[in-house]
Amino acid sequence: MHDIHGALGVLQQRMAQWAFRTVSAGWNAFLPFLPSLAATAALLVLIAGAGIVTRMRRDRVFHGATLYSMDTMDGTDFEVFLAELFLHLGYRVQRVGMSHDFGADLVMSSRRQRVVVQAKRYAGNVGIGAVQEVLGALQYYRATRAMVVASSGFTDSARELAARSGVELWDRQRLAAAMARTAGGSRAIGRKRVYNVDEE
Repeated sequence: MHDIHGALGVLQQRMAQWAFRTVSAGWNAFLPFLPSLAATAALLVLIAGAGIVTRMRRDRVFHGATLYSMDTMDGTDFEVFLAELFLHLGYRVQRVGMSHDFGADLVMSSRRQRVVVQAKRYAGNVGIGAVQEVLGALQYYRATRAMVVASSGFTDSARELAARSGVELWDRQRLAAAMARTAGGSRAIGRKRVYNVDEE
């Protein structure tokens, strides 16, 4: 019986030594990768933090936007603002506004439709060219709806072509009315905060 206990003790000791050597070997193999793993983790944390800060900044700009602040935006800022607006409407929004955008600045989709949007941050009236561009985008992106959203107004020729081709025009007044409806108050339109726009 003493021999059995002794043998068990030796076996346990050898198993403990084997386990220690295995753990040590694993740790030694892992150790060289530790700095790169720590750097990767730190980078991921920084990226996530930057994303959160960017999102918070965009939300702050979006929720605080007024017609007056839109007048100070450049074309890119206006596109970003509209993208945030339609995101709040529940659309998936892709910004494609660049030199080869095929007539659309935003391509949006929901469960039932795909919408192309031409954004125009103009001081004067937007002409027929914007409607022609978004009609091209309608075909290229195989969309079901086309919109031109402007911070100003539209020329008569632009309105006529839009009416004949089914393009939706959002001029300054329509945008202001949408902003006013979503603000939920009775303050002056120019001071309304943007949150949501009723889907037309």
